Amino acid sequence: MADIFQEIEEDLKRERVEVLWKKYGNWVIGAAVAVVAVTAGIQGWGSYQKSVQSEKSEVFATAFELSEAGKTDEAHSKLVSLADKDDGYGTLARFEQARILSDKGDKAAAVKIWDDIAESNPPIQKLKDVASLLSAMHLVEEGDVADVKQRLAKLSVAGAPFRYSAIELQALVALREGDNAAARTFFQQLADDTETPNGIRGRAAQILESLAE
Repeated sequence: MADIFQEIEEDLKRERVEVLWKKYGNWVIGAAVAVVAVTAGIQGWGSYQKSVQSEKSEVFATAFELSEAGKTDEAHSKLVSLADKDDGYGTLARFEQARILSDKGDKAAAVKIWDDIAESNPPIQKLKDVASLLSAMHLVEEGDVADVKQRLAKLSVAGAPFRYSAIELQALVALREGDNAAARTFFQQLADDTETPNGIRGRAAQILESLAE
């Protein structure tokens, strides 16, 4: 049973960190251009783009390349100059800072950054939900249970963009508490809902079978 739970954790980490980052990082970079354009205003956009926007994109690209090359300290230093703004690149910089810290094992610092993003005003509001989900996911294993439950409850309400991921995490919290009945309820909810993503539904069905043994 423990092996199955470990597999779920690894899948969650891959899906929530790598997939979410790749998915949202890619289109937010493009959206950041539009956000900065609106901020700068229509008039004078050409010169503004060549100066500020070009500089920010270059700084972020350099930081990302350094991070990918394993030079995380240098990458972090580059990101500092961007991370104090709620614009597109500022938000991206903070996400990347949190990812670097998480990879280094400093979950507390990473969670603080994600929480800050969730409480800020990023140009794309759904990023607040991404940040909240990442915070909760990294607290599931060792965080205060009451705090984690409260976070996940907010993310699992009907209509929330990452509702199914949050419910899956709620099930994991129940399992760690030894509350198999609650875990089964969460997993059954995922298995029965036709809107549940296939990967999550498949895992839910697998765990339900294991819990029935």
